[in-house]
Amino acid sequence: MELKIYNPQDNGFLQKIDWNFEELKREITASAQEYETSVYTDDTIKAAKADRAKLNNFVNALTGKRTEIRKELLKPDEQFGLEIKELTGIIQRAINNIDDQIKDYERRQREEKTDKVREFYDENINDLASILPFERVFKPEYANASTTMKSIKQEILELIQRVAEGIAIINEVDSKYAGDMKEIFLKTYDFGAAMAERNRLEAAEEKRRIYEEEQARKRADREARQKEEADRVIQAGRITPPAAKKVESAPVSQEIPTMETVEDPVHILDFRVYATKVQLGKLKEFLNSNGIRFEPVPKGE
Repeated sequence: MELKIYNPQDNGFLQKIDWNFEELKREITASAQEYETSVYTDDTIKAAKADRAKLNNFVNALTGKRTEIRKELLKPDEQFGLEIKELTGIIQRAINNIDDQIKDYERRQREEKTDKVREFYDENINDLASILPFERVFKPEYANASTTMKSIKQEILELIQRVAEGIAIINEVDSKYAGDMKEIFLKTYDFGAAMAERNRLEAAEEKRRIYEEEQARKRADREARQKEEADRVIQAGRITPPAAKKVESAPVSQEIPTMETVEDPVHILDFRVYATKVQLGKLKEFLNSNGIRFEPVPKGE
């Protein structure tokens, strides 16, 4: 099959459009130079508008003629294009028929290849099917004719072995984060990622423990200072009773002496306390726990 052009021949195509270009160029150049140097005043604006309209009309006439000639030149091409499209349509239907059969063949080949890969998977997966399903083992390129079954089998066996070893090691890990490790491993099948997750969690726990210990120490120090301050406030101004005078012992009587209970004298001490609400609460708690009676002092006393 060969496309032959009968008319026009190679040298018969229109090479140039002949028209009075040079003649118009001379006239337009002379006229344009006159207009380029024209000066219009306020009184001659009406004439300026008329000149502009005349020149615009001439430009429109020139471009309009070019459009008209182009349409005429393109008429043969439009018909030629329709005829070419008709022929390519006939050929395309034949191409589509062949293409459909090729695609069907390639689809069947991919399905057969996939079935072979699945068969190999079923023979070797053993009890790992629940954590290593076929959908996560199979790669789209496995179905390509360019990918050999030898390389596919090697990859699948390596993956099965890696997952089996990883699960076995994690099951033996003595860590409360073993569950988190297994979760990461089953997402990535990457034992290194699982170990990194455990290290991250342990580091976070250690950081939290150190923080909590530091907070407990600060709290204990604060409570000790508050108690010390409360004790200081309680002891402030307290009067120590004078020492009892030494009395010479009298002759011991043969009579059995009677037991007399001597109470510690109660002292009254008024003082002003400057403390926070928390400190006042602890002061009150201290007084109550030591049986010290206290009461507010009336204003003005």
